[in-house]
Amino acid sequence: MTFSGAVGEVVGCRGPHGFYIRSRPRKSDKTPTPRQLDVRSKLATAMQFLKPVKEIVYKGFAGAHRSRSKTAAMNAAASHMLNYAMEGTFPDITVNPAAVRLSRGTLLPLLDIALQRSGSEITVSWSTIVSPFSGHADDRVRVVCYNLRERSVTVGKARRSDGMVTMDLSELPLGSNTLVYAYACDRERKQFANSQFLGEVGL
Repeated sequence: MTFSGAVGEVVGCRGPHGFYIRSRPRKSDKTPTPRQLDVRSKLATAMQFLKPVKEIVYKGFAGAHRSRSKTAAMNAAASHMLNYAMEGTFPDITVNPAAVRLSRGTLLPLLDIALQRSGSEITVSWSTIVSPFSGHADDRVRVVCYNLRERSVTVGKARRSDGMVTMDLSELPLGSNTLVYAYACDRERKQFANSQFLGEVGL
């Protein structure tokens, strides 16, 4: 007889060599050390930051690895954040948005990229020059506007050959801040460029 799940003080699991039973893990009564608190808080902060953009991360960190699961893609993005984008120590931990990546890969990034604002509209422009070995005119470009107050995401779409995309942010709340990122991927969404942080827009 086999089962999966918890029964009393034991847990039934399916492993690579069949079913096995182990004791139910118990919570530690030990007070976490300052380092443990710091690590846990940074991980929680990273995952909270990435949650609104998870659908982008799923594609942007798994494009070149079709076997990579959504969980693995999210873990890769969180690992990058933990290594490069977390500042301060517990309990004063902040995220450096310029060091966050929403996608990662070897595709040619957007060259000469620039962000301009006019009223409630933003325009992101870039060079249409491509390399025959690392970029294509029909590469997809995505501009991601991540509003920190609403934790909402608005995406503008274009092709590399378009050279620009304009987005209206008038529906976002006044007094809030929006992070702007951009990235490119090939038309089959198998190759991605590293995402680029363009700045923070105050509304």
